Amino acid sequence: MNFIHKLGLLALLLATPAVQAQNNKEVLAENPDRYGGIYHSYEHPTTELSKAPKGYKPFYISHYGRHGSRWHSSLSKYMEPLALLRSADSCGVLTPTGRELLRKVEIVTRDADGRWGDLSPRGVGEHRAIAGRMYENYPEVFSTCRDRECHVECRSTVVIRCILSMAAFSERLKELNPEIEVTREASQKYMYYMNNGKGRNYQRPRAGIVGDSLIHAWVKPDRFFSSLFTDKKFCEERIDDPQYMMYKYYILASIFQDVEYLGLSMFDVFTREELEALWSAENAYRYMTMGPSLRFGDMIMADARPLLRNIVETADDVVTGKRDLSASLRFGHDSTIVPLMCLMGIDDCAYRVFDVNKIAEGWNLSMTTPMATNLQLIFFRHHKTGDVIVRILHNEHDVKALPVEGAPFYRWADLKQYFQSLYE
Repeated sequence: MNFIHKLGLLALLLATPAVQAQNNKEVLAENPDRYGGIYHSYEHPTTELSKAPKGYKPFYISHYGRHGSRWHSSLSKYMEPLALLRSADSCGVLTPTGRELLRKVEIVTRDADGRWGDLSPRGVGEHRAIAGRMYENYPEVFSTCRDRECHVECRSTVVIRCILSMAAFSERLKELNPEIEVTREASQKYMYYMNNGKGRNYQRPRAGIVGDSLIHAWVKPDRFFSSLFTDKKFCEERIDDPQYMMYKYYILASIFQDVEYLGLSMFDVFTREELEALWSAENAYRYMTMGPSLRFGDMIMADARPLLRNIVETADDVVTGKRDLSASLRFGHDSTIVPLMCLMGIDDCAYRVFDVNKIAEGWNLSMTTPMATNLQLIFFRHHKTGDVIVRILHNEHDVKALPVEGAPFYRWADLKQYFQSLYE
């Protein structure tokens, strides 16, 4: 990084983090679990969907879903915070708050042993519930009445938590109608579009430098560590990077909600101001590493072109009668579905800025990509004219901000033309 670049980065970092935007402060405060960012568990939709225009009946669903809630993906995310607490305990310098935190971290670490990155029971429940609502909202798609055949094609990345998410989702559909014919695949054959990460992998180291700088600029660790440890000298000797160590405790705290059966929470060791600063740094980091950032986003969004092509071409084969499918269900990762939504221009994913201090004004990763994030395209056909319209749902809420007329029901001809322009 040259001297001019460093000066420019420093100027960006001196401002107050954008989480101070009133709307995001209110959204986070409504539900403290939302401070968990990408580890935030899925929220049940609370609004009813409007009915399709008269004469239109659903006949096909195209879907991509992130895996459900999980344990952290590596032992280090548990053991580094735990090791510091254990060391302080052996030195006799833990406060009562520190001893209680040690108890909780011991429990959650034992529970996660050998399950790194696996789907948790909550994650299974999230996908079963989404499948149940999909079946309830669009019974015509899954009907086998009057000898109608219902074929559901499921594909997953080769990662176990995604395969189990696919299993939970499709099993629920089969419970609701055992006559549904389901095929399931998890193969390297489809990874070129199910989890293409070439641009993401190229940009992540560069974006990570900026993200680390935000942690050091925005996170203030003194009060946090003084609440855990009685000896300031212990902190100075054992903690090389206080801001980043505090961030590690925040990341550990964020996963507690994904294993809610333990009945524990860790966010209470932080003040609201500390959580806002930690969340803002995490929010900005994810925006730059998988979002539509003007700095890094073009290559990342390009990763989603093969997936969007697959969605469009498969759907068009169904619309034109070349394939007999009722649903195409895909299961993968946040780092795939977010670039897809960015490429499509959906909700927060259409918000593009360069300045890190403006990211949270239009981007909230806790609501954009919680666990089990899903994108659903519901296809309807007019029973007389044959005209096809499409409803797009992001986390089971209508998408209304696409640059195509007709929201929330878009003409397939217009939508297809728009999507093709994005990947061709």
